[in-house]
Amino acid sequence: MMALPLFAQYDGPGFYRIKNKGEAGRYISIENDKVSEESKKISFSSGKSVSASVEALKTVRNKDYNPGTIIYVTGDTNGLTLEAQGMNTDKLLQKFGYSGYQLKANNRGELYTTYSGMQIDLIDFGYDYPIKKEAFCAVATLNFISTNAIKSYALWELKKIDNEDEFFGIYPSEDIKIGNKYYTTLFTTFAYQLPNGMKAYYIDQHNYNKSLPEPIAELKEITDGKIPAATPVIIECSSNNAANNKVTLLDSNLNSISGNELKGRVFCFIPTELEDQNMKNALAFNKNTMRVLGLVDIKRNDRGEIIDGKLALVDDANDNYQNSLALNKGYIPANKAYLPINSSDATATAKGIRLLLPDEYAIASSINQVMSEEHPAKDGIYTLTGMKIKEINSMSTENLPKGIYIIGGKKHIVK
Repeated sequence: MMALPLFAQYDGPGFYRIKNKGEAGRYISIENDKVSEESKKISFSSGKSVSASVEALKTVRNKDYNPGTIIYVTGDTNGLTLEAQGMNTDKLLQKFGYSGYQLKANNRGELYTTYSGMQIDLIDFGYDYPIKKEAFCAVATLNFISTNAIKSYALWELKKIDNEDEFFGIYPSEDIKIGNKYYTTLFTTFAYQLPNGMKAYYIDQHNYNKSLPEPIAELKEITDGKIPAATPVIIECSSNNAANNKVTLLDSNLNSISGNELKGRVFCFIPTELEDQNMKNALAFNKNTMRVLGLVDIKRNDRGEIIDGKLALVDDANDNYQNSLALNKGYIPANKAYLPINSSDATATAKGIRLLLPDEYAIASSINQVMSEEHPAKDGIYTLTGMKIKEINSMSTENLPKGIYIIGGKKHIVK
């Protein structure tokens, strides 16, 4: 079947996904900003049947929640630029040594450039992979494509993001659930708008004072639901299905958020033993200087499943935390957020940093302004302002509103 004209698929600058026309039907995802040293040594000037792998361009099938598949395309069919994750195809060509070259597009569906009078196509290099596996892109001469009978893998179609068939949805991969809400972190290089029913938070301030019952940090909501590009956030949603968590992509510039203590990570590229180790682009998790999203005060059912907990930023070694870092070989996952800490705070925060909304944070932080010695144990239960609310024969906190109290001369938080 003849490919649809690519020109008709390109509707001007905007967000697209780029799908391969080969049998596997994988999508381009920008997963790195490096080029293999071995690939740069391959010469196309001879006109022979040659190809070079472009590991930075990964071809994937799981695309709905992968920020790397959100490609911002600019230019026209005589000079297209594909950009995502802070990297674009112009820069990649320059890293190969082809300065000043751009991808072009023709009505057959080829994405290509010309070099020394030759056409060099972008192909899905996984033409002999099982359909369900991921692969890499490659640049290849026409002789290579014809010799290897992979013509369909050199054809592409641009699919504009429409929030229907093509969408970006948020997937709570950390599997952190409290009640009917799921929580995850996200860091993307594009801006987006959350739908009603979803919330985004950042960390505005923290208090690790030893006089507090536990270290705390303040969750500040982004009330308009508009997340600027390159903003690490904690997302709250009601589903663990990306299709139910669709967001609207924004190509307008939004003002950055000041005071956000979270940091984000774009790439987590870990080459295999057979690949160029110089391609590695990953941030190792360090429990002495980092905390990641998790739960504290966990409750489990008879089967050992988590049924409740309190949202926190935790040491990944915490036995009560089910985490996603193990899936990334101990590295911060791509497009996720973490909280950097000073190594001097590692011990104090080892059991987790409770995340509190502003009102809760203000109450909890004020506990170190009250000296417990002012309220002897015999006096019963007091508020922080010194008001006695229960007698000595009624020390139970049952039915007390949540807050901080002086009980038996010691500070206690009722949650």
